[in-house]
Amino acid sequence: MTNAGGGIVYIDVLRYLAICLVIALHCVVGYINHTEIYGTRTWWLCSVINSFGRMGVPVFFMLSGFLLLSGSGALDVRSFYKKRFLKLAGPFLVWDAMYYLEGCVIKGSWSVLPFFQQLVQQGSKYHLWFIYQIMGLYLLTPFLKKIVDHSSTKELLVFLAVVLLQPTVFRLINVVQPVFRIAPFLALVEGYVGFYLLGYLLGTRDIPPRLRRAIYLLGIVGMVGGTWGNYWYSSTEKISFYFSEGYSIMQYMTAGALFLFLKEHGVRLPPRAAGWARRLAGLTFGIYFIHVLVLDILVAAEGRLGGGLPLVWWVVFNIAAVCVVSTCAAFSFSKLPVLRRLI
Repeated sequence: MTNAGGGIVYIDVLRYLAICLVIALHCVVGYINHTEIYGTRTWWLCSVINSFGRMGVPVFFMLSGFLLLSGSGALDVRSFYKKRFLKLAGPFLVWDAMYYLEGCVIKGSWSVLPFFQQLVQQGSKYHLWFIYQIMGLYLLTPFLKKIVDHSSTKELLVFLAVVLLQPTVFRLINVVQPVFRIAPFLALVEGYVGFYLLGYLLGTRDIPPRLRRAIYLLGIVGMVGGTWGNYWYSSTEKISFYFSEGYSIMQYMTAGALFLFLKEHGVRLPPRAAGWARRLAGLTFGIYFIHVLVLDILVAAEGRLGGGLPLVWWVVFNIAAVCVVSTCAAFSFSKLPVLRRLI
């Protein structure tokens, strides 16, 4: 995640909104995979929340792409790498170790080797994959910067199409029609680069009103189509979330529409609200690390209470509680010199 948007209101709003969407996703994913509630009102509620929540990570990638590719910080490869990786390394290692110790306590077994095995893969907790992914994008950023600085808008759109061809376009065709599989080559560039480029294009270009309306319409189509597509391709035997996968075209449609909408309308916030957005945006890095621990505690509490509340209410309560507690925890950390470096 990049630094707060330097006073750009819609960037600040998007950052905090994105982390809330990530939290909502993590709160429902444990329920929505249960085939026994497939097709029920609870499943549909979780499915809709899932479709909204899936926009969170793409928005983070888009924000990073816009801020890093439109600025000058990536022009010097060495200084860019040093600044970005040193900033991430310390907090990540501490949180990764904490989550590994949490897992050891839950399993009741202790061993050092699995920690290092997980460290060189995707980390000790499911949400830490994002840190690995953003570091991978950081590796590409100085070279992507050279591409965007010397390319026209049309050329960048062609580049975006090339990036999406295998992981998004061909994948969609293969899911919709299973008769024959189209896979002439592997992904030429890692698929999340597409969000990087999309964020840069939407953030730096003036989008005409007619095109904006078309993008908003695509966002609505992506939301409805993604939710319905997941239902259509699922059953009481197996839940499929292809239309919510990270590279799904639906994610580009919905996240792109959300990004553009707040770019065009977020600047209208009153000064006090803009100030709060800026402060909350500065906490998103810490909230990302903290929120899964908070969710684990709430899920454990739910188990001990024996599921006294209806499932729907647990879902709503978990989302609200994790957002509030994680934000308060990150804020508290930010006020303590020893803990400030962890967020």
